[in-house]
Amino acid sequence: MKVLTMIAFMAIAAFLGMTLASTQRQIQPINAVIGDESFIETFGRRPDLQTSEPLRIETHLAYVEQKLRSRKVTHLPEPLQKKRQQLLTLLQQYRDAGHFPKNHDYPEERRPCLMDREGTLCAIGYLIEQTAGREVAERINTRHQYDYIQDMNMPEVKEWIQQSGLTEEEWAMIQPEYRFQSPNFR
Repeated sequence: MKVLTMIAFMAIAAFLGMTLASTQRQIQPINAVIGDESFIETFGRRPDLQTSEPLRIETHLAYVEQKLRSRKVTHLPEPLQKKRQQLLTLLQQYRDAGHFPKNHDYPEERRPCLMDREGTLCAIGYLIEQTAGREVAERINTRHQYDYIQDMNMPEVKEWIQQSGLTEEEWAMIQPEYRFQSPNFR
């Protein structure tokens, strides 16, 4: 009887461990800087297993855009203030289009993804493409596809950030982390 009880206990523990791991994978925070603050502020709750990936991304980008637009930036030279506003307008256009990349290569975790296998750009990639060109976005993607923006050690990334009117931390706030999605998942 002890053996059967022990086997049953081990089976339940294994099941609960798999369920917990699966739950954690699916509800990991969407951003490394602010976590799921955007979703919680917007909906008054954390995202759950039924929350769609596009809703999480759209909610995050809308929240961060609004937060960045509301910051006082009078200390910046006027050209950087204008560039900042241009980039935030492009961010809104990107979000409204609703085409987000998929994390194909890290199925167990959320990761940034500058450009996926289909050529779909993330918010950061899109903004780079719109202001520096597709070639620059592709070159950065070749070296830093799944990297956080602060880990992209390329002169063109550092220069682009300096000319954007946004800080590196603000760019990190924008950058969503994507989860693996099967082709049939929405």
